[in-house]
Amino acid sequence: MPLPSSGPLSLNDIQTEFGGSNPISLSEYYAGGANVPAGTTGTYGAVPSSGAISIRNFYGTTKVIISITGQNIGYSSGGLTSATAGYQLTNGGLVRQNEQNNYSTLEQWCTPTSQATNYEVYATLVYGTVYGDPTGAWLLLTNTREWLVTASTGGYEQAQITVQIRRTGTTTPVYGPVTITITADAIL
Repeated sequence: MPLPSSGPLSLNDIQTEFGGSNPISLSEYYAGGANVPAGTTGTYGAVPSSGAISIRNFYGTTKVIISITGQNIGYSSGGLTSATAGYQLTNGGLVRQNEQNNYSTLEQWCTPTSQATNYEVYATLVYGTVYGDPTGAWLLLTNTREWLVTASTGGYEQAQITVQIRRTGTTTPVYGPVTITITADAIL
């Protein structure tokens, strides 16, 4: 839950939100350190990563938790002329699977979900062919991102990607890589 954007705010409140040890010291709470993710921002801008730091820097901040797991996603067309399966990271903080354009949620990758648009994703193609969003580049999660595999009549296609997520504007992934296997089966 975000810290208040105004009113009373104590070191204890900051420790409750971000963790840390006793005795409490503001030096534990530089952005990019052990307790506060790099790029954390609040009511008065970014939490500093060095130099002067004060309680004021923490108004409106929240600890963001990023969590994704490896997935095996597949769709069998059951007699249709093609099959499409896909893996999607939404800009609303959810992981969804696509089975012939029918989506279902697998997990929440960003808590709180309101912070999802502050992150970017990097997908690496391990094998096979995917379409949709590109692989091999950091992509902003201000848009929903999706990687798809399609098989035509009588065919079976499989691809594997790895996915990493980091806060936009930073250089260190905050989560991943995890392996995603996508299979489309149009065998009659």
